[in-house]
Amino acid sequence: MKKKVVTFIMVLSMLSAILLVPMSASDITSGDYTYTVTDGCATITGYTGSAANLTIPSEIDGYTVTKIGDKAFLSNATIETVIFPNSVEAIGESTFNGCTNLKSVILSENLKTIGRSAFQMSTLSDIQLPDGVTFIDKFAFLNTKLTYINLPSSLTTISDSTFAVCQSLAYVRIPHNVTFIASNAFSACKTELLTIVGCANSTAQIFAEEKGFTFATIPCNDHTFSSGACTCCGILLGDLNKDGVVNTEDYTIIVGYIDDPSACPDLSIADVNQDGILDINDRLFLLEIISGVSTWPV
Repeated sequence: MKKKVVTFIMVLSMLSAILLVPMSASDITSGDYTYTVTDGCATITGYTGSAANLTIPSEIDGYTVTKIGDKAFLSNATIETVIFPNSVEAIGESTFNGCTNLKSVILSENLKTIGRSAFQMSTLSDIQLPDGVTFIDKFAFLNTKLTYINLPSSLTTISDSTFAVCQSLAYVRIPHNVTFIASNAFSACKTELLTIVGCANSTAQIFAEEKGFTFATIPCNDHTFSSGACTCCGILLGDLNKDGVVNTEDYTIIVGYIDDPSACPDLSIADVNQDGILDINDRLFLLEIISGVSTWPV
């Protein structure tokens, strides 16, 4: 059954890359690029060059490049690395679909959206998604060579088949802000290889456990503070008896856990200093918090 699913997804992938969009009459040619202009900004629509290591210009003919258009680099077999200018805010559909030698991409720090099938069926193995990306469309990284991915906290949704058939994928960090993960987002990824990392009791944990992926809890930076308490990803740090208050009763409990860390049922609550380890430093820090000597770090 698994082979049938993989085959079906790959057939869809190939079909989506077959049809090419002809250059429109409004396209302008400048060197190796074609582009259009909307509201004084340029969208790159095509590339005829042969560079292996490509740096996309921030301006063309005096127009600021703000978007890489649909299928602009579709099936390019030469490009190995791409550096985007920080002026780019959007990547269109199938922009690098089928780029058979693409390995590494450095994205714009101001990127907001990544279009459907943007890197699908490329050999992309290295990419850093910047903070500020709010939307990644379906199939964006389907059947690529990615090994790890850190999703930005600005993202709230992981769409259909975004990382499907990424069979080298070993690590995905999903922020607490992600509240929806499509059922097939990681279809045909290797369950024995992939570890999904996120906050305890998050959408990421529920998804990982339902799909049979390994889940690991790590400290997050999504903190809120009120009445001397610190909440991280919806969890009240230090509230070991889960009564909604951090006090000396919790301190008594953590002392026992320090003596025997294996007895701790929830590291995400007991790890009050958020360093990923349950040790004497957590006991001391909790005591200082309760006594008012220390405050939670912002």
